[in-house]
Amino acid sequence: MPDRKPLKVLYLSAEGLLGGAERSLYELLTALPEDRVEAHACVPPEGSLARLCALAEVPVHPVPLRRFRRTLNVFLLFGQVRALFHAAKDIGKLVADLGIDLLHANTDSAALVAWEVARETGCPFVWHCRDLRPLGPMTKALGSASVCAVAISNAVAEHLRLQGVPVEHIRKVLNGVDLRRFAGVADDPRRAAVRAQTRGYLGVGADEPLLVDIGGWVPWKRHELFLEALAKVRQKHPNARGLLVGSDLFQQNSSYVELLDARIEDLGLEDALLVLQQRDDIPELLVASDVLVSTSEREPFGRVLVEAAVAGLPVVSTASGGKVEIVEHGVTGLLTPPGEAGPLAEACASLLGDSAKRRSMGAAARKRAAEQFDILRTAQEMVTLYEDLVAKKA
Repeated sequence: MPDRKPLKVLYLSAEGLLGGAERSLYELLTALPEDRVEAHACVPPEGSLARLCALAEVPVHPVPLRRFRRTLNVFLLFGQVRALFHAAKDIGKLVADLGIDLLHANTDSAALVAWEVARETGCPFVWHCRDLRPLGPMTKALGSASVCAVAISNAVAEHLRLQGVPVEHIRKVLNGVDLRRFAGVADDPRRAAVRAQTRGYLGVGADEPLLVDIGGWVPWKRHELFLEALAKVRQKHPNARGLLVGSDLFQQNSSYVELLDARIEDLGLEDALLVLQQRDDIPELLVASDVLVSTSEREPFGRVLVEAAVAGLPVVSTASGGKVEIVEHGVTGLLTPPGEAGPLAEACASLLGDSAKRRSMGAAARKRAAEQFDILRTAQEMVTLYEDLVAKKA
């Protein structure tokens, strides 16, 4: 049987900054088997995603894609639609020049562009759905226009079904994490040294309990619950510290950032909380911490929960969205009711007071992450899906 040529897949991202969706795309690109996929990235020329792809030797084709933002302003809406058509025209030329077999739209905004490219060129596209955001009739339309809607969790798959996408058109491929990123950080014998060094430059004592909350500063992440829970935890563990890591990456939530600042002051947490912006040393910060706390609501997946698991860290999380598919309650972490700081604080306090349970949960979480959430598994499943879709199209 003659060897098959690798499929040529063009990956579209409407965002160049490195949020969770963009980090997941980058790690997928680095894990794809080169004998089965020839990957090309079409991303905004500015931003860290294009640089990372280039460093990973993924061919980058800079096209001024942009995120499609909801607006009632007719002029802004017209400008976005015009930009969409301009980008689609440039990408259509790339499809023809490169002989692309399949388009992979990494988000909803990228799917809108891919839809137009597919209409003009006949090149099929996969819509990678990473959100629980309702798009109204657009969800069903995108589902029909794409050859497949890839859901990153059962929660997203159900969301698509309820929005009108046929079940047979939805394929679940769980998000994965690059386990190699944690090698030498979370493994013995380096782990203890990394923990001590990281706590040293953070100014956290070796015996101070440390809770960490990582995520974008957007209202649905509910970081204010983390602040309230930390204040309650300190009633039982007065020397407990908190670490809040993230930022308003896309500069759309300044009022929410102000709310968080006000809550920190109201709760008297100025000396108990370290606030860090976007970071590249997430593995080290996780190893330095004792418990990851996740407070988000309607979470489509929960990538940071998997990263915590790879770092051997137990999780206390609200039971919402895709997070319940990651955290095995009582085994790899604890789940609490959404929107309630009290139960969250009780769960955190109980784990901080039981180092043996933290270790056993952390070990179970690492095992589960390696078995279910390795990016290499995600890449293999995605490539098999591509091959099936292209074969059916042919």
